[in-house]
Amino acid sequence: MQNVTIREVAKRANTSPATVSRVINNLGNVTPELCRAVKEAIRELDYNPNHAARSLVKRKTNSIGIIVNNLHDPFFYGLARGFEEGAQQTSYNVMFCSVVNGDAAMKEKYVRLLSNGMVDGIILYGSYLADESAIRYLHENRMEDYVMIENDIPGLACNKLLVDNVGGARQAVEYLIEQGHKHIAHICGNPNKKVTMDRFNGYVETMREHGLEVRENYIQHTSSNYASGYDCMKRMLECTDRPTAVFCSDDAIASYAVRAALDCGLRIPQDLSIIGFDHQAILPDRYRGPEITSVEQPLYTIGMDSVRLLSQRLEGKGSQEPSPSCIKPSWSSRRQWGRAMNRECGFGRKAHLGRKRWA
Repeated sequence: MQNVTIREVAKRANTSPATVSRVINNLGNVTPELCRAVKEAIRELDYNPNHAARSLVKRKTNSIGIIVNNLHDPFFYGLARGFEEGAQQTSYNVMFCSVVNGDAAMKEKYVRLLSNGMVDGIILYGSYLADESAIRYLHENRMEDYVMIENDIPGLACNKLLVDNVGGARQAVEYLIEQGHKHIAHICGNPNKKVTMDRFNGYVETMREHGLEVRENYIQHTSSNYASGYDCMKRMLECTDRPTAVFCSDDAIASYAVRAALDCGLRIPQDLSIIGFDHQAILPDRYRGPEITSVEQPLYTIGMDSVRLLSQRLEGKGSQEPSPSCIKPSWSSRRQWGRAMNRECGFGRKAHLGRKRWA
């Protein structure tokens, strides 16, 4: 099928290609009657304007670049859906750039590429401590047209959406304490992420406020691989004074901690309570264990809000002053598997993590 040209549209509307261009790019100085004639010709001929050419004329791409850490990670499912559906409510398209293993050099490469006129604005999910270089580049070169998610550089005024990870961790530990637990351990996430530090600090603060001991052997550190949560749990359970509850830095780690506990012959939650963070829709390696109580991070909402915030700034709507926005996490009791699935896994009844009271 041959592509329709702007000259053919102009001929059908009995006008010039320049006038058609003005209508397409909303540049004005066209009579209402002629504008209707051009739009009718475009519809009849099914004309699709050249996006690159329009970008040159308007100096606007109508696209937003989104840089995330490993888009294939199940963690980003809700976030990506929020980005996409948020864009559908605006006039912008989204372009995803996925960075594997938090590669700082690759992230900065994407930032420089997108900043070179490829998109109108950028959303950067910057949870790694090493992201500072890319963030500062954005700050110095595109002050008004980017939004940062999950990283906060002191003294850097910018548009950002932050989750209260300290507060969320406090909720998790408070809940376990309310259930009667006194020996509460913590499995930390990736040490190169700011959220890991925040959740660890929330755990330590809450334990100390309640006069509970933060034992060195109750704190385990995973590598960048979620699966290392299995070995962390195993080491913790080898202690003679093993914990009765474990707060995991995220749900993926919690799923491997559950596997390790079950392999050691423990019952969940009768012998050990485990709680996670993020409320991930999908867990790694086809997790088929008991339910995981989790602190819910509203990833879908974060994705939607970040696109809305950026589009408003690009269109000059609302406040144009850089501002942070803090999102409070909430409780969520995961019910991933029905009764049939639990029976298949060998559990006599639904296991609800973190619900058992301990003396």
